[in-house]
Amino acid sequence: MIIDQWHNIHFYKPLIQNFDKGLKAIREQMEKLETGRYEFEGGFFMVQKGETKPMSEGLFEAHRKYIDIQIIVKGSEEIAWEELADLTVEIPYNPEKDAEYLAGETKHHMLISEGMFYIAYPHDGHRPVRHTEIPLTFTKIVLKLPA
Repeated sequence: MIIDQWHNIHFYKPLIQNFDKGLKAIREQMEKLETGRYEFEGGFFMVQKGETKPMSEGLFEAHRKYIDIQIIVKGSEEIAWEELADLTVEIPYNPEKDAEYLAGETKHHMLISEGMFYIAYPHDGHRPVRHTEIPLTFTKIVLKLPA
């Protein structure tokens, strides 16, 4: 998993196929920033708004076909991360949803605030949209690019 500030996102473009196309598609929608799914050649992104859930609730998730690049535009959320090998599958991989859900200890978590992003690769179990103390509100972009 990679966690960094938005102004450094250009450093990671060489690591992921279609990253430039994804960022261009996001820039074209930044004025509206309406919730929903937006397709572009080489991937898609979703704009999500909401409130976090307690860190103790829910499962880790992982994806095989897509890399998640989650950009916090407004507000904040906490995420948990764990190496996939240290988690136990609870809901097997669904290729249509490109997701499997896993259980395990929450040993690593971090606050991701406005202007930050994180990249979750297929080997990264992650539990997004969480909080450890009080609920947080967020607006974020989830960019999905082929792994």
